[in-house]
Amino acid sequence: MLTLQSISLIQFKNYSFQSFQFNERVVGICGRNGVGKTNLLDAIHYLCFTKSYFSRSDVVNVYHGSQGFRIEGHFSLNNKEEKAVCILRETGKKEFSLNDETYTRFSKHIGRYPCVVIAPDDVELIIGGSEERRKFVDTILSQ
Repeated sequence: MLTLQSISLIQFKNYSFQSFQFNERVVGICGRNGVGKTNLLDAIHYLCFTKSYFSRSDVVNVYHGSQGFRIEGHFSLNNKEEKAVCILRETGKKEFSLNDETYTRFSKHIGRYPCVVIAPDDVELIIGGSEERRKFVDTILSQ
């Protein structure tokens, strides 16, 4: 079984520094508009897929006035502790590591932490054509 135990965000989107602990099996994320709920979910997506769900460019996810960001997550996978880290350097180079070992290819990480995102725009899955549904299912199965 996979659980996310904690995540720390440094200079990521609207967070200069923030840590979150997840002590329960089911976690609700709530707050006022604009406080960063979606940004937290996007950070989790980074740790699962090595990229943002919402933007193609990593640079747009850097906290205003900063040069890079760091996302660190602590997972429990089959009762074994793991640390995943995503860093965007000042040079624009992205690094991703698992348990302090840097990946040479990000594709080696995809599927380690299965994740499904359902966003408001995904209503097309229900009312749209079968092509959108196939694409969505293909993404899930590729993990």
